Amino acid sequence: MRRVTIGTAICVAALVALVGAQSAGTPSQPTANPLFQDTRLVPVRLTLTAKEFDALRPTRTSGGNARESWLQGAEGKRNGLSASRGLEFPWAHATASIDGQSIEDIGVRFKGNGTFNLGQEVNKISLKLAFNEFVKGRKLGTLKTVNLHSNVTDASYANEVLAFRLFRAAGVPAPRTAYAPVRLTVTGRAPDTYYGLFTLVENPDEPFVAARGLAATGAIFKPVTQNLFADLGKDWRRYNQTYDPKTDLTPLQQQRVMDFSSVVTRANDADFAARATDFLDLDNAARFLAVTVWLSDIDGILGSGQNYYLYLDPRTNRFSFMAWDQDHSFGQFFRSSQRDRERLSLDHPWSGSNRFLDRLFKVPAFKTAYLRYIEQFGRTLFMPDRIGAQVDAIAALIRPAVQAESAERLRRLEDTVAGRRPRVDDEMFSEANTPIKPFIAARARSIAEQLARPR
Repeated sequence: MRRVTIGTAICVAALVALVGAQSAGTPSQPTANPLFQDTRLVPVRLTLTAKEFDALRPTRTSGGNARESWLQGAEGKRNGLSASRGLEFPWAHATASIDGQSIEDIGVRFKGNGTFNLGQEVNKISLKLAFNEFVKGRKLGTLKTVNLHSNVTDASYANEVLAFRLFRAAGVPAPRTAYAPVRLTVTGRAPDTYYGLFTLVENPDEPFVAARGLAATGAIFKPVTQNLFADLGKDWRRYNQTYDPKTDLTPLQQQRVMDFSSVVTRANDADFAARATDFLDLDNAARFLAVTVWLSDIDGILGSGQNYYLYLDPRTNRFSFMAWDQDHSFGQFFRSSQRDRERLSLDHPWSGSNRFLDRLFKVPAFKTAYLRYIEQFGRTLFMPDRIGAQVDAIAALIRPAVQAESAERLRRLEDTVAGRRPRVDDEMFSEANTPIKPFIAARARSIAEQLARPR
């Protein structure tokens, strides 16, 4: 097919019986949405005028903030690698058809950081679709925004879908997904052209938390820092870019971040252990970190300090974690060796200095729950045969859509599904393409060995 160049199931309720009582902040299972299914493809069509298509091109600003992380953008702008280099992604007007539902005058823009850079090279860039960007209050069902992730760093197309399933089954808020063949029309320039197979990903926003029985009035943050909850003083302006709030914050919500930051930075060990539960949903943190460590995801809180969300629940006044951006899960990040990713420590899984995690892992209530979840999730969720069967099922579903992209991407898919490391031309990601099946088998062995050691 001709393609367009764009230029520069275990449900939570069943698992609860296995892993114990949930805290007040643990999400309920959202009502089924026909867009997010595992057994079929969800077709997406985007139509833009030539003028709006050209408006997608990134613009350049003065560059990043670099106050608390080299991955931060300029104040008030996006964070991430692209933003830190001064790239901004403008919105363009488009019409979308998603699973047969047409919606006009939506906002569409590029998204991503490392995936954006590689996406330019291979002509497949992730997109964000905002239904209410130009028409206030418009939604697709209950959804304000969805994402189309390109999977350009993942030859299996399965990392993010499987990782989010695991987080959800573990009782951690995580997006629902579907596989979406995307077609693109640029009026007068390129009619009805196949753009590729993407993952349709739910957006972590107010409808997302409300769908899980959490309060829509809660605060949502997307931190970018390797020093989470560091004391930056008493002026919220010092914190704003680091925590990148996705909701309008009240003064009390701002103060809650600053108060916890003071505790994390200044309290002695006994005081921190006593007060941590006042600020943090320890059960959620234990679940979130247990899955993150199982997946050896070091492109998040364990390493780069990005790619997750925080939620501040107004009912409990506690912070909890929500999963995001899992294309480098299953140990598929390039900043360590394959052996290191397979054998990532349970007791000290983070890299570099991380005062928040260092202190949290010393809190007995957290550490006990975390290790219990590591062991229980290994028996219920991370079984190699179970994961392998899901990899095979995904491949069977998406194989024709991948083949329509290119014979090369189909070959990479087949290699990965068979457990062979595929050849990837991009130097940054070639060493990270460890197939899921052999990784999860090696990871399970390592975790069993580590759990058997005396503590």
